[in-house]
Parts: sequence; structure tokens; C-alpha cells
Amino acid sequence: MPWRRAAPLLPLLLLLPLLLAASLPVHKYSTRVVRTKYGPLRGVVLLQRPVEAFLGVPYATPPLGSLRYMPPVTPSTWRGPRLADAFSAVCPQRAPHIANRTEALLEFPRGRLRHLERLLPLLANQSEDCLYLNVYVPRAGGAPEKQGPLPVIVFVHGESYDWNSGNPYDGSVLASQGRVIVVTINFRLGILGFLKTGAKGSAQGNFGLMDLVAGLHWLRENLPAFDGDPDRVTLVGHGTGAALVNILAVSPVAKELLHRAVLLSGSALSPWALQRDPLAVKRRVAEQTGCHGDLLEDDLAPCLRAKPLAELLAVRVDPPRFLPGFAPFVDGTVLPEAAARPRPAAPDPGLPPPGAPPPSPLPTLADFPRRDLLMSLTSVEAYLDLSAQDLEFGLNDSRRDRVLRTFVRNAYRFHLNEIFSTLRNEYTDWERPLRNPLGLRDSTLEVLGDGHTAAPLVRVGYLHAAQGGRTFFLHFQRLAASPESDYPQRTGSVRGEDVPYVLGLPLVGGQPFFPHNYSRQDAAVSRLLMQYLANFARTGDPNSEPRGRRTEQQSRDDEEEAGGEVPPFWDTYDTINQLYLEMGDSAQMRSHYRGHKMSLWLNLIPQLHRPGGDDLSMRHHHFMEEGAQFYEGPVRPQTLQRPAPTPAPPPAAPRPSPAAASSSSSRPSTPGDDGSSTTECPPNATSRPPSNNSHNLLRRLASSHYQSYTTALSVTIAVGCFLLLLNVLIFAGIYRQRDRAASAGHFGDKKKEELAEAGSCSSSSGEAHCLEAKLQQPPPGAGLPLRDLKCSPQAGRPAPPPGYPDPPPPKCAGNQAGAGILRQQGCPQTPAAAKKRVQIQEISV
Repeated sequence: MPWRRAAPLLPLLLLLPLLLAASLPVHKYSTRVVRTKYGPLRGVVLLQRPVEAFLGVPYATPPLGSLRYMPPVTPSTWRGPRLADAFSAVCPQRAPHIANRTEALLEFPRGRLRHLERLLPLLANQSEDCLYLNVYVPRAGGAPEKQGPLPVIVFVHGESYDWNSGNPYDGSVLASQGRVIVVTINFRLGILGFLKTGAKGSAQGNFGLMDLVAGLHWLRENLPAFDGDPDRVTLVGHGTGAALVNILAVSPVAKELLHRAVLLSGSALSPWALQRDPLAVKRRVAEQTGCHGDLLEDDLAPCLRAKPLAELLAVRVDPPRFLPGFAPFVDGTVLPEAAARPRPAAPDPGLPPPGAPPPSPLPTLADFPRRDLLMSLTSVEAYLDLSAQDLEFGLNDSRRDRVLRTFVRNAYRFHLNEIFSTLRNEYTDWERPLRNPLGLRDSTLEVLGDGHTAAPLVRVGYLHAAQGGRTFFLHFQRLAASPESDYPQRTGSVRGEDVPYVLGLPLVGGQPFFPHNYSRQDAAVSRLLMQYLANFARTGDPNSEPRGRRTEQQSRDDEEEAGGEVPPFWDTYDTINQLYLEMGDSAQMRSHYRGHKMSLWLNLIPQLHRPGGDDLSMRHHHFMEEGAQFYEGPVRPQTLQRPAPTPAPPPAAPRPSPAAASSSSSRPSTPGDDGSSTTECPPNATSRPPSNNSHNLLRRLASSHYQSYTTALSVTIAVGCFLLLLNVLIFAGIYRQRDRAASAGHFGDKKKEELAEAGSCSSSSGEAHCLEAKLQQPPPGAGLPLRDLKCSPQAGRPAPPPGYPDPPPPKCAGNQAGAGILRQQGCPQTPAAAKKRVQIQEISV
């Protein structure tokens, strides 16, 4: 339709000043002059809310000329008061191309396209002189706060490593409602911020990360001038910004610069978070800019400094789908390599066998237990990965398989066929043989969202809690107020919809690039979320109430906005109960977020993603499908070369205690055990904790339910084996008794034949009697004499010892009539005796 077509770029540039002015309410210049270390500043006071804003504050020298591709330098000083009343230019970037709306809909959903149409005009003013930040300070009754230093929240923008800025995100509402200082910051992006220009093994690169560290240094030096507390700095990041916050939380260069971290829909363990092969990106840049030389030894920075900015921004990397192009990488300084785990002299049951691959070179990206962590996920994290056509009409089986095969090939490198089959089977509804396209679309969104965002973030939270860190987990499920055509047929919140609620925009009607039709319930949810976040920044606990900050009338107003409901107590996330807060129309506590699916990604997939033995060819791990018709987007090549081993480990550390070794004997492997090189970052990979760690984090990756199931299964198998052995012994005894009875019967028949030859029982007077047995004298030296009896001795009567005369034979009662098969020859039987012999005969048979 005509009204849906994007406006030309030139009118948007002409309207840029008006759009920037509309992003802030009516304001006036402040009468206060803040004296920073580098010079005095004067900001503006926002009249609609008690906030003092300092916009466009320089925190580093402009990286121009010889400072391009160099670490940031402290800013120059100034003498007179500097007006901080306008946003600075954003860093040079190449934003998504949306001029042709029809082509853009083949790549983006409708809601994403509408969001870009509102956001990109705010990013039109670009310059390399862009290292500035914005500070929002709350005021009490028109005057600065006088109740002690205020906690600080630094918002690190996301969207992409290639474009965006901190300027469009208004922090005034969060500052006024939460009584905290809010800071938004700009840093270098794309080819200027995340290109490895130096030689292999050097730390030349990651300039965007260095800019963030420089900004945190500036805040630590100057926060007291803004009535801020430099010892209570909380970093909040969304998407790629969350990955940057995660990296800074474990970086040694930012050790004292931040104290708490909030990760919204992202972490450094996601496959899109880090660049696995920065030298390959460097090669592409060298080919397109003409800066040739030794790729491993030469530095591209001198050549790139002489290039015009437009030529640098025109470089296209074309990374594989679901993987980044320009992105942070392991440089050994800002993001250090993990120390290789020492191998003891003797085999240790708690350590890998000598033939196992070396540990991953990545640092433990969840190793920040002294810093509190709050993490959040939306319902559909992969909604923006599909096009508008796919979301509206669904997918068929073949297209679903192509998307899934593309993700597996780009995110993993070992046992791709097994991982692909496992994911396809687990995310297929086999109870419905006729699957509709919309159902396949939903399952594809689930597998992609769980694989590249949800499971890595849950892994970070799990490891952080297992190390003793205080962790809080949020599932934001509320549907943001937006036209239904933006996100058609969705079942939950979409990635990025939680950001306006965190910033408090529903309370003021939104911003130019966010929807404006927020409801009263949206405002209540936003107010509650800001209260949790401000409390977390203040004390590390989202449940702590601000001391003396809110009046009774304000508390009553909050309860009325929330429908009279008291906010629930937000319990910590631990490795056993795994509690999290689900925030939709109302907030409530739940446990084990997507337990079965998360167990698949955190336990089974890492077991499958192993390289195997050294004699196993890489062809075993590859997909057989090589044509472009089997994939949906660019894929990385499959090579037969195994990943290079890690460098030699440091000197051996002391051996762990026996208790620690035994506790780690059942540790599952991690996907980092693949022997990747220092420039590789396998997905969901973390290095092993030290062997003497009593908690043994990797062992805790199996849930308590899984451990209980294993114990019960072991007991059942043991009982079954015991019963089987008992049955074998019983049958052996029965068969032995049978053999003995058969042998005794054969011996008795032989004796009967001998007695029949010697004579038989006679009854001359009509009374039955038995003849005495005749002792047959054996030849000399034949041993003891044997006695042949015509009748068996009575039961319970012992046989006489050798050399004694035989006792008189017992008299046989009764007549001999009716002799049967079971009666002995020559002896009558009573009914009781016959019955007893029948029973013995049955047992013998």
C-alpha cells in the first residue's frame, strides 16, 4: 500500500533536528555547573520530570587521523563552562538498507522494518568524532539529590556490532523513577571498532571494547561531581550490548570499573557474540582495500588510516548466517585467553585422559562471582531471524531443514549429522503427522532462539550461581502494545520488546522509534520492572526498597497502577531450584525455565559436540550435503584439517585433594573440548574451573533430578543382578539334587537284580517276610565289605558300622497282592509307603 512505503532519505535528514529534539521533553539550562576532572559542565533541566541531563560529554579524544585504529586517549581539558545540551554525532556505521521496502520484507519482519524506519533517521549524523556519553541525573524538587551518592546504571546499546548508538535511548524516566544516575554511551563500531589489524597473537583490535573501558574510567573519575557513587556501577546491555557487558564483567582491565551486570537477551557464550576467526575477516578487508602484505605478521592499521572513511564503510565481510562479521575476539588483553589446565603426572579420575583434546582457550565467561548478575529473556528470541513472508505464511519441511542445517553447520563443527538429527527430532511434534506450515515456523523459532540466545544465557547464569554469585533470572512475557500486523500470530514477547519497559517509556508515551499506544497496564509493568532494576543497582537485590525515597502516596499510586497487587518477592536463581520471575500481565515465580529443552542444549548437545580420537577423520563430522540448495544462507566451508591444539600449559599446579578429585570424577564434558585454536570460539563454550574447586561447576551441569534418576537406576540394576544370581544358585541346587537322586535310583536297580538272583521273599505260611542279606566276602585287599539288602533300611535308622553283624531284617506287613510298578519286588507296601515313594519318584523326574 502507498502509505507503507518508506520516505526518501533526504526529507528524513531535513527532519533530523526535529526528531532529536522530540526525543527529549521541554527543557531549560541548568543553573548548576558540574566541575569534572577535565573541565566544568552545564546541562539542561527537563521540565516534565525532575532530571538534569548532560548530553554529548566527551570521555576520550576524537579518534581521528593518526588515532584511527588506536586505543582511546583521555580527552583534552577545557576552562570555561561547556554546554552539554545536545547529542553528539554517532560513530560511523553502515545501517541496514531499507529504501526498497519490498526487498527489505524478504529479509526483515514487518515489525522490524517499522522499527528501523523510526530509528535509522536518528543515526544519520555520523562522524569519527563520536566518543561521547550522556548523563541523566535525578533531582529532588528541582534541586540535585542531597541524600548521599546515587547508584549508576550504564546502558550499552545492542542491535548490532555494525550500527546503532546510545543517543536514541532516553534514560530520563528511569533516572527519575528509580532515583539512579543513567548513562548512555557511544563507542566505535564495525570496521573501525572490531577489526583485528595487528599480527597474529597481538592485541591490536577490539577498539569498541576499549572505548567502553575508557568510558567507565571517565565515570569512575567524575561520578562524584554528579553526586554518583563510583563503587555502585551497574552495566545493562541488550543483545550484542549484553555480550559486551558479559566480556567486561570478566575482563581484567575493567576489574574495578563495574560491580553488577544486567544481560538482556544475550551473553558472550552465544554463537553470534564473538568472532571465531578474526584473521579471516582481516584477509577480506585487505583484499577489498588493497592493503596487501603478510597476513600473519603485518599490521593493516597504517594502510587503513590513509583510506577515506567511505571506502572503509563499503567493505563487505558477508559472514555465515547466524555468525558475526566484525565482532569482539580473543585478544589476550581485554578478552584474555584462558590458562590451559595443567595435567598431573599420574592419571587423575577427575581430569581428562591423556588422549583427550586440550581445553578451550576461552576464558571462563561466567567467572565473575563477586559481581551480582540479573539476566532476562523474551519468549521468542529468534523472531527477527525470519522474513515477513516466513512469519506470515510459515515454512514447509524442506525449508525448515535447510534453516536448521545452516544453523548447525555454522554454529558447530563436530558430529554435525548427529546434532542436526537430534534437534530436528526434539523439536518436531510427532503426535501430529500432518504438520502445518505455521507449526513448523514456531518450532523453527524455538530451536533457533534456544540455540543462539536462551541456552547460552542460562548457561552463564547457572555457572555464575554455581560459583556462589548472586543471580536473578527474568522471563519477560508481556506482549508490547503494537499493531498486530507488526508481529502476526505470535505467542509471546519478541526480542527487544522489553527495552522500552526497562527505560520506562510506557509512562511517557514512548519515543519516536517506539510505539506510542501503551496502556495503563503497560505503565504498571514498566514501573514495577524499573523498581526491580533500580533496587538491584542500589543493593544487588531487586527486592530492596529504597530508603526514604518513596512517600506513602506514591506507594498507594503504585498499587493502584498495578491493580492492587503487591509485587512478588523475586527469589534468587540457584542450581537446584532454578527459580525465575515470569512477568506478563502479572508477575509470578516459576522454576526450571524450559527444563527439557535447556537440558538438551546444556547436557546432550555438548556431549555430541566432541572431536573424538586423533585417528578420526574430519570427514566423519561433516554434512554430506554440500550444494547451496541444502542451506538457507551463507555457510562456512568444511575442511579436513583438524583444529590446531592450544599452546603448552603452564607449570603444573598442586594436585587437588582426594575429595575434590572424587567429586569431579563424574564431570560432563563441555563443548569447549574441541581443541580449537586461540582464535576460535565454539558455541556455549566455557573453560574448565580449577581442579581444586570444591563446587566443581561442570559436574553441577546435571540437574538434581538427573542425579536422582541415575541413583535409582543404579540401585534397580544392582537388585536385579542380585536376584538373577540367587535364581542361578537355586536352579544349580535343584539340578544337583536331581542328579544325586538319579544316581541313587540307578544304584538301587542294580542291587535289586543281584537280590533277585540270590532269592526272593517267600510266604510259605501266608505271612510275608524278607530274607536276610548275604554278606559277600570281597577278595583280599578289596576294601570294606558291602551288604546287599533285599529291602531298604527303615527311615531314621542308621546303617551299622563295618564289622558289626547286621540287624534282623524288618518284617514286611501286609500281603503281596496287587504289586505295582512303584513297589519293590518281593516286599509288600502299605498305602503310606506307596504314597511317599510316588512323591519321591515325582521329585526325581
